[in-house]
Amino acid sequence: MEAPLRWSLGIETGTTRTILEVTTDEGITGLGETYGGEATMRALAFIRSIVLGADAFEIEKILKRLQVFCISYETYVSPHVIAGLEMACWDIIGKALRRPVCSLLGGKFRDKVAFAGYLFFRYPSADGKGGEDSPEKLLAYTEVLVGQYQFETLKIKGGALPPEQELECVRLIRQRFPDLKLRFDPNAAWSVGTSINILRRMMEYNLEYAEDPTWGIEGMSLVRKDVPVPFATNMCVINFDQIPLAVRTHCVDIILSDVHYWGGLANNKKLAGVCETFQLGLGMHSDRELGISTAAQVHFAASSPYMVYAPDSHYHHQVDDIITEPFRYDHGHFKVPTGPGLGVEIDRDKLNKYARYYEEKGEAGEFLDPHRPNWIPSLPLW
Repeated sequence: MEAPLRWSLGIETGTTRTILEVTTDEGITGLGETYGGEATMRALAFIRSIVLGADAFEIEKILKRLQVFCISYETYVSPHVIAGLEMACWDIIGKALRRPVCSLLGGKFRDKVAFAGYLFFRYPSADGKGGEDSPEKLLAYTEVLVGQYQFETLKIKGGALPPEQELECVRLIRQRFPDLKLRFDPNAAWSVGTSINILRRMMEYNLEYAEDPTWGIEGMSLVRKDVPVPFATNMCVINFDQIPLAVRTHCVDIILSDVHYWGGLANNKKLAGVCETFQLGLGMHSDRELGISTAAQVHFAASSPYMVYAPDSHYHHQVDDIITEPFRYDHGHFKVPTGPGLGVEIDRDKLNKYARYYEEKGEAGEFLDPHRPNWIPSLPLW
């Protein structure tokens, strides 16, 4: 990251990712990407013998072989691991058919996809970047990002400063950018009472939505009853089992998809259909994706006409990538890759460089805060 990003439970200093290459007997290699670390590598080693010899075109059969149990604690292979393998299969199919993944997912409804400008409070980096620790400094940084990338949507990552200060951030940014869409996400840092009190005051600033102000389906439902602002989530509804209860309790208006922890692109398409059935909005969560997963995000969004909310992305906070042609913002949009499959290729030198870095430094965590060594992030924080 250009500078350490603050959120309710810690800081994000970088990203650890696992890059997959799956090769067919015809010599086609598909690329995948997912969360990194030792747990992911152990799971991939476990599934190697299960998928060896499988047909990449038969994605549903592969998913069923890996999703033996529906109970989360009985599932050795996490959804994000399956998603990385599945992503490589879609890349293989696209390359074999000479079609982009968005075409395989139903067709390209958009030539470019708008992304939200993600705004974080940041600690200073070693080279002096960052240091946004007040509403005024975050506004100044927002002006830089909007000027550089021309975002049409802004998302403030809250939960780092006291609620009154973050309310002031919303006020200042809305005053400065009256025509941009504005969303706010404190990552469940607030109690039910704090959520009701602060969000009712935020209402006058015309939020596109508030994301996970408090923890859990019940808490979100209680707040939503008293706050006429759309609620989004990527914390209290993260699998299909939770959707019926979410619908019955009216706890959320928008579900944020994710190409990894919803278990891959096929499951994300199913999620889009469920959301449309129940008239829930559909957006997309971001967790520091590199170029391969970003390509998957773009293809999914381009093939999903029901998705009217701009996906999130950390991309403008990241200083490098491991693909040969990194994505570039065009007025807040990413163009849909036109090549076969995902339409991206690995930069081998970069991949080797960061593999060595991982061996030297280990995994990049996002929980806890080295700047506050005695701080324990116990929710709610306020």
